[in-house]
Amino acid sequence: MYFKSKKDRWMAIILWVIVLSGVLIPLFRGQVVNALIIMLLCGLLLWFWFRTGYKIDKDRLIVYYGPIRQTIYIENIELILLAKMPIIAPALSLDRIQIRSGKYDLIAISPKDKFTFVEELAKLNPDISVDKRLLKEEKGE
Repeated sequence: MYFKSKKDRWMAIILWVIVLSGVLIPLFRGQVVNALIIMLLCGLLLWFWFRTGYKIDKDRLIVYYGPIRQTIYIENIELILLAKMPIIAPALSLDRIQIRSGKYDLIAISPKDKFTFVEELAKLNPDISVDKRLLKEEKGE
């Protein structure tokens, strides 16, 4: 099951301003070579924007972040917490969850539907300790 990354509006504005100004300013100045070089860099930036997501595949969680791919074995996940932190992570939003797998392995991600995401991980590994704020409340309670 694939989960898209949640994307903050402010992050989208910054990204597109950088991409468009980075390409258009050199073009308007007649610097075609510079514009082509910047287009390659902008392509990489857009790759991160359009290819950030999280796939639960059998016994693994695969984190896609542009050209980067990280695999976490679900059986090794110990803890999932709600987090809002501005550190660099494979997330396009500050509304993040932290996943700890192993003594020192910690990753912050931002699935769009974090409740279903956590629910799916908990189905595959019921031993995961989950922040109560990430659990769906039962109807009628």
